[in-house]
Amino acid sequence: MSCGKRKDDIHGASKGCVCLAVRAIKDIQDAADQDCFDCKNDCFLEPLGSLISPVGNAPNTRVFKLYNKKGDLFKVHPKHHCWKTPYFRVKNVFDDCCATLQVLKKVHASGADVDSEDEMMGLHNNYYYELTGDCITVDLDCFCAIQCIDDVRVDGVCD
Repeated sequence: MSCGKRKDDIHGASKGCVCLAVRAIKDIQDAADQDCFDCKNDCFLEPLGSLISPVGNAPNTRVFKLYNKKGDLFKVHPKHHCWKTPYFRVKNVFDDCCATLQVLKKVHASGADVDSEDEMMGLHNNYYYELTGDCITVDLDCFCAIQCIDDVRVDGVCD
């Protein structure tokens, strides 16, 4: 079942722009090329690391947010936590436009979890992302927008 298939392309595949962006992010993360660009935060930018300047530790993740068809930010509850997070890392894309996303949390440089948008606004560059240990599987055709946030190094990523 799908909630937003686009008209088939010339190859018979039915993919929306969010699906294509997440596939591109996966390819970029897999390549993890170390060249450096001075570019904006377009999700299709290559190589990984071009969303940040200067590149510190070699990035292995393009952090992104998803928005549903009503324009609302998609957030999930990691297991055993009382807060929601909108940050994701693509782990795998399969079966046309399904994806396994790793759920990320934003953490203040002091080590404190960042639970609210107000807290996030005041952080500037004093934060990093951590894996929560949770993954979700989504139908990418159910989203209408994707916003790439950062190219970062996330510890504990297994390829």
